[in-house]
Amino acid sequence: MSHATPGHPCRRHLCARAAAHPWRPVRTPARTPRRGMTAGRCASAPLAGHRTPGDVRRLAQQMAEVLVGRRAPEVLRDHVTVPVREELRRLRGTVDCAMAPRLTRVFHQPLGAGGVEASAVISCDSRSRVFAFRLRREGTRWVCTRLETDGSL
Repeated sequence: MSHATPGHPCRRHLCARAAAHPWRPVRTPARTPRRGMTAGRCASAPLAGHRTPGDVRRLAQQMAEVLVGRRAPEVLRDHVTVPVREELRRLRGTVDCAMAPRLTRVFHQPLGAGGVEASAVISCDSRSRVFAFRLRREGTRWVCTRLETDGSL
């Protein structure tokens, strides 16, 4: 059946537009606000509790930079306990990465009131490395109380 035929399920101009833009993002329930939500209600309600807080992700990025050797552990002194800072000193530069580390994923899990356990995946060159850490809230900032690496460090 030809596209020009009136009985064809899609019209020619729609098919031509789809061919011009073959890749279109798929709307998924996790990233798409529900239709009909009013301005008074939060459009991101389906995502509540699923996204890693920005300051946790930022701290993970800074810790990855220490593991690669691009940042000194002393810079994080307000965000890590003394044992974690000593561990970061010991592990500094142990991850081989020719370029700046890039966090591909950061996962988190709440640990009761004021605590979070997180893990991060560092993409360096052709390898991926992982580290996990625990945070507790002290006032307005997160403090890392425990750090574990993937064992190959």
